[in-house]
Amino acid sequence: MYNQNNLTVGQWSDRWFRENQSRWSGRTVGGYRNLIDRHISPGIGNVPLTELTQDTVTSFYDSLQSRGLSARSVWCVHLLLRRCMSEAARDQLIPFNPVEICPEPPAEAHKTVSLRLGQLQRYLNAAEQFGTLPLIYTGLTSGLRQCELLTLSWADFYIRYRYILKGQRLLTLNDKAEHLLEQIPETGRYVFLNPKTGAPYQLHEFYYLHKRILKQAGLPWVAFRDLQCQCRKVGL
Repeated sequence: MYNQNNLTVGQWSDRWFRENQSRWSGRTVGGYRNLIDRHISPGIGNVPLTELTQDTVTSFYDSLQSRGLSARSVWCVHLLLRRCMSEAARDQLIPFNPVEICPEPPAEAHKTVSLRLGQLQRYLNAAEQFGTLPLIYTGLTSGLRQCELLTLSWADFYIRYRYILKGQRLLTLNDKAEHLLEQIPETGRYVFLNPKTGAPYQLHEFYYLHKRILKQAGLPWVAFRDLQCQCRKVGL
């Protein structure tokens, strides 16, 4: 048994994994177990949960990179650690999640590729083939950040589907986005659900979806945030 007041990062990560693994697919279970066992536990597993700081986490990421771990793998470690520590904060084991205030490691070595209008349309056509055009098109044209897009709820809309209220920002949707959103049944809290899990997409799941759409469209890698900028410039 663990002492609730003296948990280490490794102990909490292991407990969090065991308590939640029945909710995940087999591939996700294996991936999470691998990230915890190969990276999180050896790297910061002995750190007391209550002593985990932004500097500790940032140094941990630096050490992973210095050992040659790919940018994508470090990014995956970050997403998992952030999710795990968010639940520790929710359970009041720590006062706040220090991973939330760490700079997010890039998923790929950053490079910007400008797509032509015809290529952007191919990307949208591929998204439609995957059945994710409303999600993708809204994300590209609304000005929503990725985390906001994936957790968009019906309560965020102001005047049907024309505007989205996010904090102090009022985002205007174009006619096509409004039309696509009208086709989605309001059956729950969230607008966009991963059909495999029935829950909102996790950031890593959305990353792989974007990557599959690019591959289907025969396009080079371009980060989704860069694609958002390009689509807004051409007025897609």
